[in-house]
Amino acid sequence: MLEGRTYRGSDSPTPNADTLEYCRRSFQTALGGGFRLLRLTVPAPIAPLLAFPEGSMLWCPPTGPQLVGAGEIVCVTGEGDERIEEIKQAASTLWRELCDLPHPDAAHLPPRLFGGLSFLTKEPSDEWSSFGQSKFWLPRSLYGKVGTGAQERAFLSVCCEVSESPEALAAQIHSELRRLTQRNSSAPVQAQIDKTQHLSEEIWNDRIESIRRDIENGGVHKVVAARQSRLHFREAIELRPALEKLSERYPDCYRFAFSQGDSTFVGASPETLIDKAGLQVTTQALAGSIAADSTNAGAKLLASKKDRFEQDLVVRAIAAALAPLCCELSYNKTPDTRTLRHLTHLCTPIRGLLNGEKHVLDLVQALHPTPAVGGVPTEHAQDWIRKNESDRGWYAAPVGWFDAQGDGHFAVAIRSALFKGTEALIFAGAGIVGDSDPTLEYLETGLKQRAILDALGIL
Repeated sequence: MLEGRTYRGSDSPTPNADTLEYCRRSFQTALGGGFRLLRLTVPAPIAPLLAFPEGSMLWCPPTGPQLVGAGEIVCVTGEGDERIEEIKQAASTLWRELCDLPHPDAAHLPPRLFGGLSFLTKEPSDEWSSFGQSKFWLPRSLYGKVGTGAQERAFLSVCCEVSESPEALAAQIHSELRRLTQRNSSAPVQAQIDKTQHLSEEIWNDRIESIRRDIENGGVHKVVAARQSRLHFREAIELRPALEKLSERYPDCYRFAFSQGDSTFVGASPETLIDKAGLQVTTQALAGSIAADSTNAGAKLLASKKDRFEQDLVVRAIAAALAPLCCELSYNKTPDTRTLRHLTHLCTPIRGLLNGEKHVLDLVQALHPTPAVGGVPTEHAQDWIRKNESDRGWYAAPVGWFDAQGDGHFAVAIRSALFKGTEALIFAGAGIVGDSDPTLEYLETGLKQRAILDALGIL
């Protein structure tokens, strides 16, 4: 039998007899059941998550399984106003075609599709073309770790089509398990910047003043304005050390990476959009910001009328979106404060009990975009964003996963950047209300960009 969490790699270039027999029996089961796809899960060694081969996704929430995947066995997409329904229908077909056979000795997670949506439903710019308006995929290989300390266990899940051979699948499993035991001793190359392009303060100030005029005229209550900075490097960025730093410095955030083509979207987001398990749902309102090293930062934030007003808009909008879907909904009227590495935010946890079976993507659709990243009213704010900003792509949009039961977990993709070749786009936004100061908001977006810049070793 395959060994459990203390799996020890072999120097043999071929899989052992137990692995091969497991694959052969699994193929027979899948073929006999008329399935098109087969997914096997085996015990794996405890290794650094990023020791896994360069992959298509990384998903590390503050708590729960830490996952990294390579390749895509199936990809589902959707566009326009019907993109959620298109994704759900394509995924439903996939689940029916997939035979999931975990080894009895392995820690196991049911199959999940990973990916995200674009902020707006519009034709993506060239930089975001490979991501599209919505895309989720089942990784060909997935390495994960569950539990902590002495209870930590690791697993490897590998997918294939049943038209492939048991021998080829066994060889792939064996190869990837061996690779997990190898250590990369080469030192990362420090990123060297040639040029940085920021949105000018003059253009930023004009945008903020236009929002304030709209607020004065009663057309909108709040708009989240975002800006991007373009960094040009001398050589292509090594993302692995950057991701390692993100995990080290932002363990209480969602660390994620999604690769499509030659582009990778990376972030360390503090914000949950929705977490659904059965009928239980949790989310949060996160708005208002102050530098974490400011004296009495939390007290100042709680005393700020501007930030409390902004936070209240977010809380009320989330509650209004979830109320028709829930028979119970609870949150505190007074927000908490949450301190991260560079910023302190107002935060209101929100919990609910659904009034019936719902797919997590239906909740995503109901909530996105929250006023924390869009504005109030939503349509007016989105219209301003569409007219005044460059393509946000997946920035500030939902990223995460869902499974065959309709459960899932999504974060809001803030504190993020898009990497492609020798360039990176660093994103950050600020909530603009009637008494917002353009200069202070510009400084705030600079602080928010620090998470990614810090990970690159640029600060």
